[in-house]
Amino acid sequence: MKFIRNICLMSLFAASLILGACGDVEGAGEPQPRVPRVEVESENYYVQIVQENINGVAFVYRWLDMETASKYVITLAWEKDAETTKTLDIEDKSILTYNGVRELLFTNRQIMEYMRTFGLDEKEAQLSITLEAFQADGTPITSEAAKASKTSEIDIILGPGVELNPDLE
Repeated sequence: MKFIRNICLMSLFAASLILGACGDVEGAGEPQPRVPRVEVESENYYVQIVQENINGVAFVYRWLDMETASKYVITLAWEKDAETTKTLDIEDKSILTYNGVRELLFTNRQIMEYMRTFGLDEKEAQLSITLEAFQADGTPITSEAAKASKTSEIDIILGPGVELNPDLE
């Protein structure tokens, strides 16, 4: 009888510890508003295009959707030297996914087409992709804590047998 009573007391004690540990988080502080800034998933993307993946996905460009942004501008750039830079505006066909994340898919064929547009014919190239967020009135979204744009680098390597020719279809 004493044994059963001890088990009951220990069970009640354990239950109270568990309930105490799973307390409500409302007293943990007020949620802080998100500082409006452009935040992308990665600063570097690596794309290796070979015959086996030529029709595949190069990478998915992801960023946090900003509630105050009405428009995103995505620019691809190639810099030959300090004086020669070519840019190309990419149409924003991003989709809003879960948890406020926007995604834009880049395929290997698109990357090859961008390289061809820039006049590149090497097996290796480095492009940069810049995301800018704008308010409804057309002004860039800025804050004291962050810039209005974010630039990431894309390193591209074409594998053996992959050529940048116009007959890719």
